[in-house]
Amino acid sequence: MLHRHFATLLLTMGLMGCSSQKSFQEDPPFQVADPTAQMWMGGREASGAGMELRLRYTPGSPGEVRPDSLYFRGQIMPAVVEDTETGMLVTASFRTDLGGDADRVMHADARREVGNQPPKPLPAPDFPFDLEPDQAVLSYIRLSDGKRFYVRVDGVKEKPARVYPGKQRQ
Repeated sequence: MLHRHFATLLLTMGLMGCSSQKSFQEDPPFQVADPTAQMWMGGREASGAGMELRLRYTPGSPGEVRPDSLYFRGQIMPAVVEDTETGMLVTASFRTDLGGDADRVMHADARREVGNQPPKPLPAPDFPFDLEPDQAVLSYIRLSDGKRFYVRVDGVKEKPARVYPGKQRQ
């Protein structure tokens, strides 16, 4: 009898665990197209580097949903909707290198570097999806009830890196 209750409890917990997993919407109330990812690098010391993700966005009914976040290559980024001359874009970016540290002293005399602290690792957020390098996930909020949904975006094309020019030396 105890084994039967234990088995029922395990089955119930297993089924409840499945319902909490994030599922993808097959027919979202908008269209996305032309997803691209592009690395960027600042041309000045301490300007850093990062990646920008962009995709075309065509809403079905204005005011029905709001893009919220993009999930890409282990990063969770807030989605920004831009109305451009060529249509709506959803963009998000993350930094891969924060550049130099203004509080760090680098000097030939090691005694002047005594106050430097080692960098602290940033806590990694739990990444809820198992994605290929050319896949992203767009989360959106249905405005009528505040419920969050997820759409997988396939075929993210990697564009050549953009290197911004640095200050000209004189």
